[in-house]
Amino acid sequence: MKTTKIVIIGAGIAGITCAIYLKRANKDFILLDGNMPGGKLVNLHKIENYPGYSSISGPELALSLAKQLKDNDINLEYGLVQSIRKENQKFIITTDIENIEATYVVIGTGTSPKISGIPGEKEFFGKGVSYCATCDGNFFKGEDVCVFGNSNVAFEEALYLSSLVNKLYLITGHKDFDEDNSLFIKLKSLDNVEVIKDDIIKINGDENVKSIVLRNNQEIFLKGVFPYLGFKSATDFLSTLGIKMDKGYIITDMKMHTNVDNIFAIGDVRKKELRQLVTAASDGAIASLEIVRLMNK
Repeated sequence: MKTTKIVIIGAGIAGITCAIYLKRANKDFILLDGNMPGGKLVNLHKIENYPGYSSISGPELALSLAKQLKDNDINLEYGLVQSIRKENQKFIITTDIENIEATYVVIGTGTSPKISGIPGEKEFFGKGVSYCATCDGNFFKGEDVCVFGNSNVAFEEALYLSSLVNKLYLITGHKDFDEDNSLFIKLKSLDNVEVIKDDIIKINGDENVKSIVLRNNQEIFLKGVFPYLGFKSATDFLSTLGIKMDKGYIITDMKMHTNVDNIFAIGDVRKKELRQLVTAASDGAIASLEIVRLMNK
């Protein structure tokens, strides 16, 4: 079993910030993730509200963070966390690769897309259904696609796709949303975008997506479906620890403590008012400094 003082689970901007601060404090830790550094950054087409960058793509910022890890001699270790248990005042983190023992655990696992449950969504995932326009948009150049959702994320992804595809249907759902949103207004002005205020009730296809059916029974023939119906926190592996949550998000105090001693939560996985890159980075810095304070007692 591998041993360390601190395990940071999740290498999004919150986890990476936490790691950089702990490295500067000369603390022993492991930064752990099941994927590449950057978390959701790799799926963001354009970022225009992060200090220091007038405009930068998510993948570019993720690469910059990866370089910063390398420059600080911080290794990212890979593994999908399956469970955490407490044993003799230590935590045993079980991954799909190994077990790790640590005194402090920082949860920075972020969120994942909510599955709508539309018939055909699961069956055609990777065959026309995608949750990442930045990742898969190039596969649909010159085709007809739809984005399903009415959030900022949905509008941002729709704008990105609109520059690649022949026609984009923006299916906003039948419920009210902020139609004064600047992104939505921009989408409506595009010649190849059609806004439909309805819900998708079925996705049809054979080997790949062929069409969608709306609640009003209208069938639209297309090649790609991009659902953006919100996110859920990635916390299933915490089920045995008794960590307090609210609607799936971890409750912490201002110093990122959970109700379980020596377990902290940072970034989008926390219950918080604002989920932005700047707040995630702030969480990571606060948690690291609090751990350093406890270790130096």
